[in-house]
Amino acid sequence: MKVCPSCHTHYPDTLRFCSQDGVALADVVSADPLIGKVAGGTYCLTDRLGSGGFGAVYRAQHLRMPMAAAVKVLYASRAVDPDMVGRFQQEVTALAVLQHPHIVRILVHGLQPDLGYYMAMEFLAGSDVGKALDVGRRFSILEIAAIAEQTLSALDLAHRQGVVHRDVKVENIFLATEPSRPEGFCVKLLDFGLARLTQPMLAQTGSSVGRGNYRSTASRVFGSVATMAPEALTGKTVDARADLYGLGVVLYELFAGEMPYHAMTIDDLLRVMTTTQPVQPTRLAGGVWVPPELEEFLMTSIAREPAQRWQTVAEMRSAFEVVLPAAEKAWARFFLAPEVVAQITVPIDPPLPPLRRPVGRKSGVVLVVDDDKVLRGLVSGLVRAAGCDCDAVNDGLEAVQWLRDHPPPDAIVADLLMPGLDGLSMITAARRAGYDGAVVLCTSVATDKLRSGAAQLQRAWTLDKATELYRVPEILRRAGVAPSAPE
Repeated sequence: MKVCPSCHTHYPDTLRFCSQDGVALADVVSADPLIGKVAGGTYCLTDRLGSGGFGAVYRAQHLRMPMAAAVKVLYASRAVDPDMVGRFQQEVTALAVLQHPHIVRILVHGLQPDLGYYMAMEFLAGSDVGKALDVGRRFSILEIAAIAEQTLSALDLAHRQGVVHRDVKVENIFLATEPSRPEGFCVKLLDFGLARLTQPMLAQTGSSVGRGNYRSTASRVFGSVATMAPEALTGKTVDARADLYGLGVVLYELFAGEMPYHAMTIDDLLRVMTTTQPVQPTRLAGGVWVPPELEEFLMTSIAREPAQRWQTVAEMRSAFEVVLPAAEKAWARFFLAPEVVAQITVPIDPPLPPLRRPVGRKSGVVLVVDDDKVLRGLVSGLVRAAGCDCDAVNDGLEAVQWLRDHPPPDAIVADLLMPGLDGLSMITAARRAGYDGAVVLCTSVATDKLRSGAAQLQRAWTLDKATELYRVPEILRRAGVAPSAPE
């Protein structure tokens, strides 16, 4: 493989000059023999991103466009196993048929002498849920809800098309960076290498693909044991309920901070998962906050017997929507208590620079922060009616960026529960940067504890969204931000 010394674009060995700036190309020395190979005459492999039990994934660059791809290559040692080749081809079939915004998109696939079996997929920037948990990321309740909903949406299409994923786990739920979304990411369900076709599928080419015969047995178990449904571990035929079990384990860990089963060895884990009931999340240190409604939902999701779980995606989605309001309130009361937030390192990098209130303004400036478009517009209208200038953003992360780019406002009116960065953490970061303007927190969980804690932030008020938003102009006047009401 060659590289341009100027723009660092990679090219195959057959080229001598960079097509972008004409500079002579230099050789790149790599220990990986596949680096520099071109998949499908289009995608040049530039570096290895990772590897698994069946193959390796490479970053690749389109030879004619400024476009990256991820190329999955089946190991040569696996390519002589008809079962492994069949699984690889079945993954290609599944991805070709399952065109969905929350399923990774396949671009091209094939077999070539210098590369073997390969498939090129869209390149995703971001991180999978597993890596985020490994570095200690704390997901907010709204982020968990987005992960659940988007993953369920992907599974809904897969199941309707007759595909059972069979390996739903945190490592296969990728959070692709998407700033336009309120939660800041778009879920992409990855790795259909263990997928099972439960009915004949019609590929995009029009050719019929028969039902797969690749069934896990007691002697040959594929996938990650900790998230596999018990029926798969014992060699029984699995159906769509196994995917709902896997997602249930994912949600259990996101909510409780731990897995529902614990063991010292794989053999012990297999025994525990197939003979005992999972631990209730409220018995774990990280799950003490979980309300009864959410605990019942999680325990149903990971029931050992398939008949005791949610039977369809629609059933699981409806049940989650029912318990989500109670989960939001319980999460906010536990994690957003001011004394807890004060001990949290706010995930803002780089930190906000020192902020100082500007002087000489003719009218007060108020920043409104809310991920709900309707409420954001309502509060903005109240602010303007009070005689203040107003700017509005979607969430806490956008508010932090606004504070970087503008002189600090005279007041911030912020929602409490927001994806990405909650309102209390955002205000805490602003206070640490020297912001001393007025703060109004609007929430549906305006407990006495939260009100008294927010008051300790100085010049801070808490309003109940349902009954007290009308008081925004009054508070802005009391804080000296809005002009006094006429007599």
